[in-house]
Formats: sequence, C-alpha cells, structure tokens
Amino acid sequence: MFHSRRIPCALLSGLCLVLPLSSLADANRDQLRLSNWLKFVPAAGAAAYTTYQGDYRGLWQLGGEVAATVAATQALKYAFKDGDWGTRPDGGSKSFPSGHTSTACAGAAYLGERYGWQAAAPAYAVSAWVAYIRVNEDKHYVRDVVAGCALAYGLSKLVVKPWLPAEVSLLPVIGPGEIGLNLSARW
Repeated sequence: MFHSRRIPCALLSGLCLVLPLSSLADANRDQLRLSNWLKFVPAAGAAAYTTYQGDYRGLWQLGGEVAATVAATQALKYAFKDGDWGTRPDGGSKSFPSGHTSTACAGAAYLGERYGWQAAAPAYAVSAWVAYIRVNEDKHYVRDVVAGCALAYGLSKLVVKPWLPAEVSLLPVIGPGEIGLNLSARW
C-alpha cells in the first residue's frame, strides 16, 4: 500500500537540515546559500522514500534521470552562454536554463512519474521555493526556471516508469473474443 505521508516527512527532514542557514546576517547571500542546499532536497527525499519502499529499480531510474537532467542542463547552458539568453539579470553568464531549478525539479518529477502526484506535491513546493529564490535574487529570469523544471519533467517522462508495488499486478488477457487487462490487488 502506498503511504504518501512518508514523502513529506522525508522532505521536511531534509529542510530541517538546511533551514538553520536562514539565520545568517546577510539576507541575499543567505537566500542563495539556502537555494544551493534546497536544490538537493527533492532528490534526497525521493532516494530515501524509494529505498524505504525497497524499490531498487526506482533508485537506478532516479539516478539516471538526475544525471540526464544535469547533463542536458549543462549542455544547454553551454549552447546559450554567448547569446542574450545566457546573460543573467545580475550580469553573470550561463543563465539559461536554471541548473538549481532543474536539479530540484528532477527529484520532484521522478516522484510524480514513479509514485503519483500526491508524492510529488511537497517536492514541487520545494522546487518552486528554489525557483523563487533564484529569480528574486536576480540569478535567473522566470524563463530560465520554467525551462529548468520543464527539462526535468520531460526527461522524467522518458526515463522513469510508474511503480506498481508487489501487491498489485497488471496482466494482459487475450482469449477467444476477449482482449483486456486483469488488475489484481492484495490488501
């Protein structure tokens, strides 16, 4: 049986590790440091939940999806670095797409694709917070954070397969005059 209450607990545990950073004196530097840590919370929570479920295939899919997202993000940053989309609002370079947001959304997208939207909602909330910080602190434009999250979402659709726990089976049924699916569950 799926227990969606465990996902928020894993994410909140991760947040408790990084929230003490918000008590520093310099608010801007503090928010940027917070976004540096928060970008890992959704993937760490996803890894913790997947391990708890004993879903080791899911761990491989999570690793592959995060690696693909980071690689694609870096390739796009390199491709756009010399154009207008490569310039950050604060004058820096390599703005498009947001690496922080794509990393955060990779964990959230994995949870949504593998376990459903209920599991992904808290992780997407953390990802939205990271995106807000990056835009608010003039490190990215809104287009950059939207593209980063869309990239992670799209790659999760390619790499991650939905999870059916051992108590659920889905089998094709083909017979004389009959084609369908047989869904059986034990609870």
